[in-house]
Amino acid sequence: MKMTDPAVYLRTLPAVRERTRLVMEKAKVNELSNFTVDFAKFDKAVEFVASIIERDFAPNYSKIPPHGRWQHFDVDGVSRIRQLVDSWSMVDEAEIAKRLVDLFLVSVLLDAGAGNNWVFREPGNAAGVYGRSEGLAVASLYMFKNGLLSSSPSNRYQVDSTALKAITVDTISNALQHSSDNPLEGIEGRAELLQRLGLALEEGVKYFGPDGRPGNMLKYLLESATTRGADGKNTVSVAVVWDVIMTGLNPIWPKGRTALDGVLLGDAWPCSSMPQDGEEWEKIVPFHKLSQWLCYSLLAPLEVYGGINFVGKELQTGLPEYRNGGLFVDTGVLALKPEIYKMGIANNSEFGQDNEGVPVFLPDEDVIVEWRALTVGLLDLLLPAVNEKLGIAGSQDELILAQLLEAGSWKGGREIAAQKRPKTKGLSQNSRNNTAVRRLMTEYKQLINEAPDGISAGPIDEDNFFEWECLIQGPEDTPFEGGVFPATLTFPKDYPLSPPTMKFTCEMFHPNGNVIIRRALSNKSSNWVYLVYKDGTVCISILHAPGDDPNMYESASERWSPIQSVEKILISVMSMLAEPNDESGANIDACKVWRNDRAEYNRIVKANVRKTLGL
Repeated sequence: MKMTDPAVYLRTLPAVRERTRLVMEKAKVNELSNFTVDFAKFDKAVEFVASIIERDFAPNYSKIPPHGRWQHFDVDGVSRIRQLVDSWSMVDEAEIAKRLVDLFLVSVLLDAGAGNNWVFREPGNAAGVYGRSEGLAVASLYMFKNGLLSSSPSNRYQVDSTALKAITVDTISNALQHSSDNPLEGIEGRAELLQRLGLALEEGVKYFGPDGRPGNMLKYLLESATTRGADGKNTVSVAVVWDVIMTGLNPIWPKGRTALDGVLLGDAWPCSSMPQDGEEWEKIVPFHKLSQWLCYSLLAPLEVYGGINFVGKELQTGLPEYRNGGLFVDTGVLALKPEIYKMGIANNSEFGQDNEGVPVFLPDEDVIVEWRALTVGLLDLLLPAVNEKLGIAGSQDELILAQLLEAGSWKGGREIAAQKRPKTKGLSQNSRNNTAVRRLMTEYKQLINEAPDGISAGPIDEDNFFEWECLIQGPEDTPFEGGVFPATLTFPKDYPLSPPTMKFTCEMFHPNGNVIIRRALSNKSSNWVYLVYKDGTVCISILHAPGDDPNMYESASERWSPIQSVEKILISVMSMLAEPNDESGANIDACKVWRNDRAEYNRIVKANVRKTLGL
């Protein structure tokens, strides 16, 4: 293949998809260097991701935001960006767009691994304790609001080259709450990155203006507009934003990366599964993950406030990072070849890491490069399959890739990893608590708006989302009909990674013991239900801890997983009330009466029904 300027080509957006396809071709015939691919398990990944999206967004798929930094700022459902914009009452939309571009660009660049122990405690919000990406987003927001990134006496709400060049390790340590008790990994590197950004902004006058401000790219983009739509917005190609990122920010990338003819290529690496018999550049597969993450993140404020409609979004690819890539490993689509796995396990031991048997490799090793290329290719296959699974292919609700990344693959990769490797799920206790609260708030809102007939549930006190009360109506055509049965749900701090416990708070005369009853939960799923003990504690498969059953009565798929919900639990319990089984019993008395004197059983149950109604 002849290429006029391979170095220029490898830094373009189209090159990412075109080059990773070559690795996918090897994958389809299982001729990869490091991985085997089991496409028979691809449907499992599709089903899992579709279930995550359906759980959190059905039927409002059109409301899924595109993947980007905005959502991280609004962690816990707090609309921090909207609150910030509302505080700028005398500012026009162009300046709002510029300010948000300033903020988002710095925040994305600071969004590198924070480690397992660091958290940011939000000022004025006792419950606002955040780790990882969300913590870094909120922390960077406060840096911006406090004027630490601006040198202008008249406008603290900006980022400029002068302020960034003056950033010190102490400044950023204090702003990010770094300390020996709250260590943030790479604090010196973050300070150096902001300093290099200051130099890049200063040099890139064409894009960032004489004052070296990221938001000044708005003027450059508008000058590149091709047409103006009926809505008054300018049409701009995503390729123009890409040029700003790859050319205007080129000085920020660290030295020592892959280079071609003296040109640094950024996030691009040689891979043994690429063609090896051509020119040297043909062995290289580009990803530009951080640049793409930045591009995804900047498009939103530029569209909302900058008067721009972007075309060419389909050029962007899935992000080849560990959450998206881990999804395909944890669902069994990808597996390391035995000899490569052994090398990774040896590295784990050598590095002294407690990683629950997870193989460890360096970021530039061939196995990681191949994995990242496969991630990009598999995400492209995942998108149409998930749309088909959700029944929205070809409709106005059909997901684009940016929505799949936001609502499905990134979130699903995080959830399945935490389920399979709870010791290394990478969330501090406070972060897990906040994740649980966010999930419970979502489920509560869904139950308020769309609760199935016969059930209701919600927190006893909205200051404590971990304790819920429930009401379950007795199923029709059963002796429980007409009753309203109260119960409590107690959620663990790492919900939804672990299941809640459920207990009836009224008298419950029911025979079910250690037997299995299959009951459809919906037209798409089913589950095994077990028993109610005399003290009211409910024991059903859906409430059993994730993983394999040590007694081998249940498969892992029948037990709890993060895709389950309060709604499915309560529907399972209603099914249990409707269909007792007398082969074994936790409540032996109820079991005997059910078996030997059905009329007496019905009488006792109906008496309990009257008690639940206060009669």
